[in-house]
Amino acid sequence: MKRTTFLTAGVAVAAATATPQFTLAAGTAATVKIGMLESFSGVFSDLGGVHKLGAQLAVEDANRTGRVKFELVFGDDGSAPATANTEARRLIAQEGVDVLYGGTSSGIGLALEPLTLDAGIFNLSLGPQDSSMTGAKASKLTYRFGPNVRMLLGPVLRRALALGKKWYFIQADYALGKDAYAQMSEALRRAGGTEVGHDIVKLGTSDFSPVLTKLRNTDADVFILCNSGLDAANTAKQWVDFGLNKKQRLAGISLEDIYYKSLPLDAVVGATFPVLWAPTVSASAAKLAKRLSAAIPGPIGGRHYLGYMSAWSLMERIKTVGSTKADKLAAAFENYTFDGAKASKSTYRGCDHQCIQDVYAGASVSQKAFEKKQFMYDLVGEVPANESDGTCDSPWAKAATANMAGQKIGDRGGYTAKTW
Repeated sequence: MKRTTFLTAGVAVAAATATPQFTLAAGTAATVKIGMLESFSGVFSDLGGVHKLGAQLAVEDANRTGRVKFELVFGDDGSAPATANTEARRLIAQEGVDVLYGGTSSGIGLALEPLTLDAGIFNLSLGPQDSSMTGAKASKLTYRFGPNVRMLLGPVLRRALALGKKWYFIQADYALGKDAYAQMSEALRRAGGTEVGHDIVKLGTSDFSPVLTKLRNTDADVFILCNSGLDAANTAKQWVDFGLNKKQRLAGISLEDIYYKSLPLDAVVGATFPVLWAPTVSASAAKLAKRLSAAIPGPIGGRHYLGYMSAWSLMERIKTVGSTKADKLAAAFENYTFDGAKASKSTYRGCDHQCIQDVYAGASVSQKAFEKKQFMYDLVGEVPANESDGTCDSPWAKAATANMAGQKIGDRGGYTAKTW
């Protein structure tokens, strides 16, 4: 098990660094078209919309200086893999995008890996969290910016087990839900705990009363959410409506900070979930938060961060390599280390194409505390980047390396890579 450092008085602040800047010489060299394929409709549209805000701001910042200019071309995956495949092909064949980027759903992320490999186009996956994307199903032309399920649970599991060891699981019936349930239930088993119940629900469910009625009649001391997005927020709200917050604790894989308006914060104080990023984790995080807040109304959270920093890292690599050729871009990402606006440096690992980075656990705060700090969580656990996802000798990384070794990059017929 990874060593976990639990925070007792906030997070140490790293040395001050400037917000990433683009400083090429004057005069346009190329305009690179980034196909942003995201969930702008469907069950993940609220998350996809926040990613878009962050990415647009990063492009705006990148285009202030430098000879390479960037343009976002949008495609809506509808939160459905079949739609994502159609839109990806449209962006590649009709819009002529140079790279693909984005994504929230794990199912869509998994579907796009073989498609982009066959099409011969580089793909930076923004937010999908299924662990196998950078494991046994890894692709030569896809890297992932956001943490995977295994990384997210690293700082959460120890605290969740301290809340109690009789767990009742609710799981969304898609890739992330299955992955989260498999890992959390195994951790509970290893700790000698008891699985009191396990219900699988359809993605996009709005009424969780059948599950909560069963839960109410058990002796579970922790209710574990293996769902995400608005589904998780609705589950938590209805759990409070049933009065179960008075007898149980709440934990799981995802309860996003963008849902601060829809959650009864005073009733879910102490709920334990992964935190993607916080403005307090380093000096560069504070600088990024200031930049985001200047352009985006309302509280700034982890999904704004994912959109901005993933887009920034993509544009930095494109600018540096001097080409949009897919294999050259993939090589440019290999073991690329950068200031990801966290306490320690982030790295796109070449062996499995996962961006390893600091990961955090949070305990949700009261309404009064939220109004003061404009952030939904107090950080209560941290795993540093170099411990966040094992090493290249870990089984999942070896599986990724083996899978990619046998892959052939497809020929993108009719496309001429841009160079400068």
